Amino acid sequence: MFLWLALLIAVALSTAQNADGSAEAAPALLPSGFLSVYGSRIVGPGGNAVRIASVGLTGMNVIGGRLQLEGPFKGFDGHVAAMKDMGFNCVRIDWNNKTLDDSVGMAQLDNFVAACKKVGLKVIFDNHNNEATSADWENAAQQKNGLWFDTGPGTDGTDGAGNKGTISAERFQQDWVTFGQHWIGNSTVIGFDIRNEPCAHTSTPAVWGGNGPTDICAMYESVGNAILSVNPDVLIICEAVINYKTGAYEGDLSVVRKQPVRLNKATKLVYSVHEYPKEIGGYRGPESGPGYIERMNQMWGWLVTENIAPVWVGEMGASMASEASKKWGATLLDYMNGKAAGGLTLGENQPGVSGDWWAWGCLKGQNPNGCVGDDGKVRSAQAFFIDQMLFRPKMRSRTP
Repeated sequence: MFLWLALLIAVALSTAQNADGSAEAAPALLPSGFLSVYGSRIVGPGGNAVRIASVGLTGMNVIGGRLQLEGPFKGFDGHVAAMKDMGFNCVRIDWNNKTLDDSVGMAQLDNFVAACKKVGLKVIFDNHNNEATSADWENAAQQKNGLWFDTGPGTDGTDGAGNKGTISAERFQQDWVTFGQHWIGNSTVIGFDIRNEPCAHTSTPAVWGGNGPTDICAMYESVGNAILSVNPDVLIICEAVINYKTGAYEGDLSVVRKQPVRLNKATKLVYSVHEYPKEIGGYRGPESGPGYIERMNQMWGWLVTENIAPVWVGEMGASMASEASKKWGATLLDYMNGKAAGGLTLGENQPGVSGDWWAWGCLKGQNPNGCVGDDGKVRSAQAFFIDQMLFRPKMRSRTP
């Protein structure tokens, strides 16, 4: 009797009801403990494939930055509870090298992670920039020199926005080790996104290979292994190099075929790209349909189809107010879910490609304008697409 009642409760908790009364699968939290990699799958401690469906939270990327907790919720607990209620199972949060010198900022990160732990959300940290200068807002989104450091060989001694550099390649690695040590044994923090949007269209470009001072593949190996030597449980996330000159606006992972990142613990390696519609990315070429599908196949989808390594779409999204962005979103989400004709192929029982929706909050006047409306609910223009990233099967019958 009690066993039967427990089973009924479990089923009820794992489903929600649509307006027509049909059952809808609820998005699942990630399992307790740390994650690893098996082929192109991200797996939990028991070996079952999982999908990271996170939301992006920013704020540390400007001088004196604090997490942008915009919206009708109160405090960290209110925000993380809302994230969970909306179906996200993870949060991507930025930090920069100067954050380590900011006791208030570090305390804020500690408190936010603690709030996430209470509700079962996981956290991925990304190193967004070095100084977080306010001299150029765009430099906060994507460091202008294209590199992960801004002083020493390979640089011109600045961050690319006219500010004197202070972070060497050696300091960058040591800062990551220090940051990694801060979270040792904390299974809420499951991954480190080593550097946000490295670029090759700059005067001091990041390059993939060559063993020079700006060889980012070598950096990923060196920094990744250094982190794993002190914090062996986390995922090491390596972003592709963006190059506007060649049209690689999302980052080009085709170079991995000839030169993959090699970590001492291969089961911790995840690659990453960022996908946006033209109204945000401004790139050339198609943003929906077969042409866009072929582009993703070449840039990163092949890693999944050939079962080589997982790819995490570490940023994706828009206000989704235009027809073009809706077509972009429909193509991208079908692609990530293995439903796009001519797109990537998922293995048996393999969930869709993991993603991170940009961005959390009610960011009025911006594009993306944040996924939260004034009413504290997911903005209706974005809800359909976020549901596809969460992969609620019944939601796929809706139209944007």
